[in-house]
Amino acid sequence: MASLSQMDENIPVGDEEEKMEIMEASKTTKNGDSDDSDSDSGDEDQKNEEKESSINALNKEISQNPYMYDNHTERIKLLREIGDLNRLRDARQEMSTHFPLTEELWLDWLRDEITLVATASDRSKVEELFEKAFQDYLSVPVWLEYVQFAIGRMAEEEGIQKVREAFERALASVGLHVSQGANIWEAYREFESAVTAGLMPQPGAVVSAEQEEAFKTQNQRVVSLFKRQLVVPLLDMQSTMDEYKEWLGEDSVDSETQASFDKAHHVLKDIQQFEDQLISTSGSEQLKSYQDLITHEQRKKEPARVVCAFERALKDHCLVAELWQQYTAYLDKLNSGQQIKSGYERALRNCPWSSQLWVNYLLALERQGTEFVKMKEVADKALQVGFSEASDYLSMWSAYCDYLKRRIDWSQDHTEQLETFRLTMEAAVDFMFENYGKDGDPEGRLRQFWAYIEAKFCKNQERSREIWNQLMQEGHGAEAGMWLQYYQLERMFGDNKHCRKILQRALNSVTDWPESITQAYINFEREEGDLEQFDVALARSQAQLSRIEERRAKAAEKDAVIQDHKKKERTDRKAQKKQQQPDTNSTQQSSQNAGNKPGKRKLEQGAAGDFNEAAESVNKRGEPPSKKAKPEAVEKSDASENHGETVQHDPSKDNVTVFISNLDFSLEVDRLKEIFHKCGEITDIRLVSNYKGKSKGFGYVEFSDSNSVLQALRLDREFIDGRPMFVSRCEDRSSVKSGPQFKYATRLEKNKLFIKGLPFTITQEAIETIFKEHGKLKDVRMVTYRNGRPKGIAYVEYENESCATQAVLKADGLQVGEHTISVAISNPPERKTPLSTRMDPFTARTPSLGGGKKETDFRGKARTQVSLVPRALRQQPQPGSSAKVASQKTEQKSSASSSASSGSASAMSNDDFRKMLLKK
Repeated sequence: MASLSQMDENIPVGDEEEKMEIMEASKTTKNGDSDDSDSDSGDEDQKNEEKESSINALNKEISQNPYMYDNHTERIKLLREIGDLNRLRDARQEMSTHFPLTEELWLDWLRDEITLVATASDRSKVEELFEKAFQDYLSVPVWLEYVQFAIGRMAEEEGIQKVREAFERALASVGLHVSQGANIWEAYREFESAVTAGLMPQPGAVVSAEQEEAFKTQNQRVVSLFKRQLVVPLLDMQSTMDEYKEWLGEDSVDSETQASFDKAHHVLKDIQQFEDQLISTSGSEQLKSYQDLITHEQRKKEPARVVCAFERALKDHCLVAELWQQYTAYLDKLNSGQQIKSGYERALRNCPWSSQLWVNYLLALERQGTEFVKMKEVADKALQVGFSEASDYLSMWSAYCDYLKRRIDWSQDHTEQLETFRLTMEAAVDFMFENYGKDGDPEGRLRQFWAYIEAKFCKNQERSREIWNQLMQEGHGAEAGMWLQYYQLERMFGDNKHCRKILQRALNSVTDWPESITQAYINFEREEGDLEQFDVALARSQAQLSRIEERRAKAAEKDAVIQDHKKKERTDRKAQKKQQQPDTNSTQQSSQNAGNKPGKRKLEQGAAGDFNEAAESVNKRGEPPSKKAKPEAVEKSDASENHGETVQHDPSKDNVTVFISNLDFSLEVDRLKEIFHKCGEITDIRLVSNYKGKSKGFGYVEFSDSNSVLQALRLDREFIDGRPMFVSRCEDRSSVKSGPQFKYATRLEKNKLFIKGLPFTITQEAIETIFKEHGKLKDVRMVTYRNGRPKGIAYVEYENESCATQAVLKADGLQVGEHTISVAISNPPERKTPLSTRMDPFTARTPSLGGGKKETDFRGKARTQVSLVPRALRQQPQPGSSAKVASQKTEQKSSASSSASSGSASAMSNDDFRKMLLKK
């Protein structure tokens, strides 16, 4: 379209009238455009104000919680739209300190900064940005941007050489990338071809010998690049060969180049299937394809290609901790110092929640001879990450304490190092017990290790005994295995006196495997004692075994009697049902009359006793009664009055006993035997009964060994006759120092989803069908009431975090029947968090510890409070009164305090309430 000046020049000189008309029309158009421009400017200002408001809100949220990935990306987007480069640079810098940036984010940042380069200082800053980008992920586009930026330095001294160095770095990093590496090779060849074209003489010019030599040398560089590329298996490498032949002007190439090309082409055919799968799949299927490719490359034993395959996989699946573990383990084998350190730092930047990565990093640093200050810094950082399981903390503490032990040089002065070790061991033991109780270190690994070091290296057997005694007093006294380890340590570094004492204590305490203790005791006296001591060991051992056999026989006899009694009752009931033909109407009437007699209800409640109520309340919690409740005494009292069966509980057998509750009252012992038979040998099942002899829905299952208890605990929450059965350890909760125990995690679980709003009729199979489309499922758990009816809530656990993240994006807001479900990453609040301070689970965000885009909404606990106002007092809204709701609420709030303080005469008494509730 021609400009006005051009139009003016094209008008004939004599046609002044037409010229004036055109200028007038132009002026009108300009005025109209001006009005539109003012209007657009006003709209633009309003939009910018809205964006500024959004940016300020995001700044506030990020300052409170910097681990919100989406807040950072949204702020960067808004700042880029309004063009505030200074604040945009600061926002990007802040995000990069907390998260690794994606390829797209780096390219936007780099291109914005490149346009602002004016001085050598600016160029140096951009180059530093490129170095940071290289540390996050392997990206061919970022390397292409780098070499293009380097080409801009050709005018400098040695500029061409600097460009070649940039290209060589790019080839070393991404030149083996099968699907995208050819882009770097082609860019390199185009650059060298351009240099070659610049050396060609002008037509008709006389070429000197120096020019001829320079041209040949440069031409040889291009040929060399072709040959280097043709030995690398890259997609569409046949076209590169055709281009090389065209460059040479020949139909064939030398035999050496052809042989190298054929070999590379054969390698490409072997991996072509994996490349096709990577292109056609995504999510967990793509990750499996990457794993297959990595396995294939590892068989070929070409480290550079293996590393490239790992880097490609990690770029697309950066939140899979297992993949980072495989990569860092491979780097450990290569034994490349700086590469190992860089690999672990990148891994922990993406997956800081993986305790195994932290442990492996400590070991890698120790192999490299890293100084103590750095090792302590890494360990402290790991312990502050916030692992989800006690086992993660235990692994981390164990790894760090192992390092501190190896750090001690026992042949020199080691006072300081030994003190550091002891203080750290004490801190580790206290941390695990205070936060997780006995479940934090169930086998006492930390204290066993500590006691061994004190005994062997420090020659401090007294301290070693103190540590072991504390360990045995915290719930391990009935375990034969623990006593035998204590005895072996004393046998190696102690004396016979204490060995004998340990075995005698164990003989009177062990309940899970007493035969092992008696055998060890007898063997010890055979080897170390005299005849009198040997006779004492035999007598004590035989007496203890006799008592144990007697208890077992009584338990078996009692069990047989109970089973016979139950069987007889069942037979009698069946016989009575056959003989009787009850009248349905009379039976219903009599039951109604019986239910209306308050005196009878009082009698039943009084006969049950206070413990009946206490036991039932305990049964609701799913926990065994504490020793304070003294269930044995109460049950004995009931038995003496022939109100029910006697249930005697032996606290010394708690380690081989589980407490079961929330059972159906009709569930019998035979059914329980069928359920727990797969866990191990059962020695006794004791169901607690009421004064009528009917089950109260809870009891004890005793096994022959403690390993069976571990198997039985896995049956917790399993549905038995339509009700979830609660299974827990049998222990005195009042004497346990640890806080309340909970079966499930109370911290962020990135591979688990929390779903609410489900239909109450939905089945577990239906939930699995919906969510297995997004990845491989590990577990699906529906939350139910105590009677087994669903609450409309469920948990879905995937094998990795990436599948869970994808499921949140695709399933949140999904319509299931007539219900719209809500899906979020599982992140329960701390159990001690006051209900008033808990945030709404689907509106508040939670810190994200990994890299990449996150959808990490967290959920809180649902409110369970209900209104205690009687229905008769609740005001039902009248039709057409919705417009008055706001004003009524305001009046109620304003008058509430004054009426409460003055104690007005209109306040209703208890009698008024009673009369109102008795109205028909």
